[in-house]
Amino acid sequence: MLNPTFEARVQAERDKIRAAILAGQVPRIEKTLWQDFKVDFSLQQQGKCGYCEINVMVGHFGDVEHFAPKNEVAEFNAGDNEGSEIEGLASLKGRSPSLKVAPGYWWLAYEWENYLLSCGICNQTWKNSLFPVKHPPPRAGAPLETVPESFLLLNPYGTRDPARHLRFDINGFVEPRNSSIYGRETIRTCGLNRLALLNARQPVAERAFAAVVDAQLAEQDGVAPADNEGLQDLHRMGQDGKTAVHPGMVRAIILAELEPLTWEVLDALFA
Repeated sequence: MLNPTFEARVQAERDKIRAAILAGQVPRIEKTLWQDFKVDFSLQQQGKCGYCEINVMVGHFGDVEHFAPKNEVAEFNAGDNEGSEIEGLASLKGRSPSLKVAPGYWWLAYEWENYLLSCGICNQTWKNSLFPVKHPPPRAGAPLETVPESFLLLNPYGTRDPARHLRFDINGFVEPRNSSIYGRETIRTCGLNRLALLNARQPVAERAFAAVVDAQLAEQDGVAPADNEGLQDLHRMGQDGKTAVHPGMVRAIILAELEPLTWEVLDALFA
């Protein structure tokens, strides 16, 4: 629970933004109100990006990312250039969504649930102000506080389990699971198949698939689940922690390859 002094400050800022918008002005959104909480999100997320799972603090300062953008909202229309990576760099060229509206979800600018720790590449290079929503109706203007929308991006703290919408192969390549629109939009918005990220995921995916085969062979041999070394390996790989590498991908592999086994069942077995 946030302290009353902070809550009062936040409410005052919301009132200023609302007044500016009603007056036809561009609102100023005070960023220091959420930057003070970066350490809290870093600790909660074990230092990992909420989108791509890399360890943010190894090579980045990290961003407190607004899941629903606060200033401007962009979407791709049919035929838009989604951009391409510049070889050898973490940069994009030609990424140009044609639909942009402002202001964004200003009323969520100070909502705790709208924050994620993110790496700069996911946040600033790929996602930026992109925020696809379910249509129809198509977005014609800025989002409104009084009009509910169905967001298409996956949030690790949201109601949709990313493992049910993303499917990884042995090379770490990710695609929408069961043609999920949530998976598709998250992959292309956040650049989850960018080359450097694929290279980082590949050895982890290979180990996870090897453990899946071991688990399946042990099951065929009648080994009890609690004694199944393949399952034990998968459980170790899928646990959150500062040293864990792409545990969300491992959990998605477990579900896709060993269904109906879920991470929750596996965790309960070895916890």
